[in-house]
Amino acid sequence: MFKLKYLKQIRRVVSLLVIISIVTFFLSSGSSFIQKAGDLFIGLQIFPALLKILAISSITAIIIVFLILLVTVLFGRVYCSSICPMGILQDVFSFISLKLRSKKKRRFKFSSDRKRILKYSILGITILFWIFGSLFLINFLDPYSNFGKITTTLIQPAYIYLNNFLAFSLERFEIYSVAPLEVKSLPLYVVLVSTFILLLVGFLSIWRGRLFCNTICPVGALLSVFSERSLFKISISESDCTMCGKCERVCKAECIDSNNKLIDHGRCVSCFNCFDSCSNNGFYYRFIGNDKKALNAHGEIDKNKRSFMLALSAGLISIPLLNKKSSFGIGTSKPGIIPTGTNLPITPPGSLSIENFTNHCIACYLCVSKCPKNVIVPSFFDYGLEGFMQPKLDFTKSYCNFDCVECSKVCPTGAVQAQKIEDKKLIQLGVAKFIVENCVVMVSRTDCGACSEHCPTKAVNMVPFEGLWLPEVNPDICIGCGACEYACPTSPYKAIFIESNEVHKKALPISDDKGPKKIQEQDFPF
Repeated sequence: MFKLKYLKQIRRVVSLLVIISIVTFFLSSGSSFIQKAGDLFIGLQIFPALLKILAISSITAIIIVFLILLVTVLFGRVYCSSICPMGILQDVFSFISLKLRSKKKRRFKFSSDRKRILKYSILGITILFWIFGSLFLINFLDPYSNFGKITTTLIQPAYIYLNNFLAFSLERFEIYSVAPLEVKSLPLYVVLVSTFILLLVGFLSIWRGRLFCNTICPVGALLSVFSERSLFKISISESDCTMCGKCERVCKAECIDSNNKLIDHGRCVSCFNCFDSCSNNGFYYRFIGNDKKALNAHGEIDKNKRSFMLALSAGLISIPLLNKKSSFGIGTSKPGIIPTGTNLPITPPGSLSIENFTNHCIACYLCVSKCPKNVIVPSFFDYGLEGFMQPKLDFTKSYCNFDCVECSKVCPTGAVQAQKIEDKKLIQLGVAKFIVENCVVMVSRTDCGACSEHCPTKAVNMVPFEGLWLPEVNPDICIGCGACEYACPTSPYKAIFIESNEVHKKALPISDDKGPKKIQEQDFPF
């Protein structure tokens, strides 16, 4: 038997380091310690690691998943308390709410796990959707994915506005140490979804502590299966416990029954508040294996099996619905006299294909946050229901830099695989298509050439036409970067646009000695 007095303080320090470093990694670029720590902690998230194993058979991801499960089997859900950013965010909400309440209202209380069937049903259906090729529920329920959405669509815009306010304020005093940042253009519906998730998690945290973790979160449900059978469990000393109830009032998982001196280890998130609250040192870790006295041993295992089987059945019934594309997604067309091609979304370089991307992207928006040209934007149903809220390239907003591989460097799931700059320059995301009837040269009988001027591979050249110059596309060397589409001045529809390659191809290398042309930022596109 051993007593650990300072576990809560250690957990707080680790949690602060995790959430600060992850938020910093989302918001800014660089190679500082905090940036590297953020990259490391993102790599420790369990669903991204599982997806990375399936995408590229990552040995590192296999080791990470094994270590997470090993720690859970040994000591319980330490991951949920110290490594999961959404779990830490819930603790922040709980901490603030407790500080604002009167002392009499600063308390949780034990509740029986009646929501167990809901928890395991959500887990079962989520796994089934995944098995049948849909990440819809993972993208909507995974804690890291949701934290990424909140950070990218809510926290980052606020950070950019504050940064720019400071930059412009300092400029008035001729101080230029703070550079202004470009404001991201985010779809309203994505912001609303992120706001809903934040408000839901915040409400549940203030109301019932870790209720989200023990009711909705599939990661929490998965780890609870292992933590119920952990070898080293937090236990209550029969001799030292006075049943004062202090531990129960600070237990954010509401899993301590102080009257019966029992702990539901399936729900316990190892926050160690109980250690800190007990003045008699009545809590300790000890090796107990399958604790016959634990709450979850009162006939609940059979109920878990039944609920899990119900979840599997429900999932099987729901799967066929995913094969039907949303009316807002693939298959729709833009209104207009002259169509601008298919509506297949364009995926980032390194994603290999739309199918590969939708099968592995967790919609955490780290690529959206990191893209220096802001061409990667959140989508809604562009990939259909199975690709819910996964990002795409939007060439009406910007274009993909010829020598940029940032998205492939940061993707935690392998949906966008790491690329060398030399290889990325030949990845063909799509092919430029020219609609001569929309071109300003034809409509206004005036020269333009914006598309050719800004094409980095010279895939768009100007050819003589009735005393003017008209664009001509060489599809063999076009990489689908979108510079031509972004530069095109016609509206409401472009004269030149990128038609997505459902499976990425390899463009031919540029044959002449001049190489690609560098886009001039200062006067782009006019």
